[in-house]
Amino acid sequence: MRSSLSRRASHRASRRLRAAATVGLLGATLLGAGASPASAAPDHARHTRYYLALGDSLAAGYQTLPGGGSEVGHGYAQDLARTLQARAAAAHRGFSFTDLGCPGETTGSMLGGGCPYPHPFPGSQLDAAVAFLKAHHKDDLLVTLDIGANNVDGCAAGGSLDAACAVKGIATAGKDLSTILDRLRAAAGPHTRIVGMNLYDPFLAAWMTGPQGKVLAGLSVPLADSLNATLGLVDAAHGIPTADVAKAFSTNAFLPLVPVAGQQVPLNVARIMSWTNMSRGDIHANDTGYQVIADAFLAKI
Repeated sequence: MRSSLSRRASHRASRRLRAAATVGLLGATLLGAGASPASAAPDHARHTRYYLALGDSLAAGYQTLPGGGSEVGHGYAQDLARTLQARAAAAHRGFSFTDLGCPGETTGSMLGGGCPYPHPFPGSQLDAAVAFLKAHHKDDLLVTLDIGANNVDGCAAGGSLDAACAVKGIATAGKDLSTILDRLRAAAGPHTRIVGMNLYDPFLAAWMTGPQGKVLAGLSVPLADSLNATLGLVDAAHGIPTADVAKAFSTNAFLPLVPVAGQQVPLNVARIMSWTNMSRGDIHANDTGYQVIADAFLAKI
């Protein structure tokens, strides 16, 4: 009897010890998981974040200077890169920025090469971009793209709007952008995010030149809307968000009237005059306008 009781007591003690060991092991496991969250994070979360800017003169950060001459490397991509670098630093991550934007680039030259401004790639910008994406296929990579403005820039020259030129330019921009995004998406890795952009309307500045200019400014908005609708539709078809620069610049807002240079002008005209260099005939954004564009991208990232 005593031997039987002893055996039962020993068996119960053994079960209690095994249960305690199991609880202790589980507790240590949970404590370890709580104490080291970084160890459970995917590898790419601890690595450098890359930013690749693609496009035309806006991506390149082109501006004319008040005293004459021009500069590149001072635009929305640089503004965006500063913000992304600060975010990466706060997360104790590295950051790398590459800008392939080329002033004068059209959708056609982006595909086939021949950008008229000195550029850092030997062939086409798209070929260079695809090579970059493949080289960083496993990395955390943001790509921004603006293209298409130079397809229609010449359609509102000389104080009049060439509708046939505009229709052709918009159609070409849409077709080529689809090819560009096809190739970018095919080369993109699992942690690559591509964001497109629509465009402000610099020809609204014609409003400041008198009655004929007001007509041209009014006609330019449907042109901008058509181009932007095309860019947005192509982006959406490829699953690409579009930074709404047109909205940020109030492109369709002919009211309210606000004071500029001693006269009351529509809000959309005022923003073009304040956020671009059109006061000296340069369609490119100024520092304020480039920051507005960067903020429009940030809203989609």
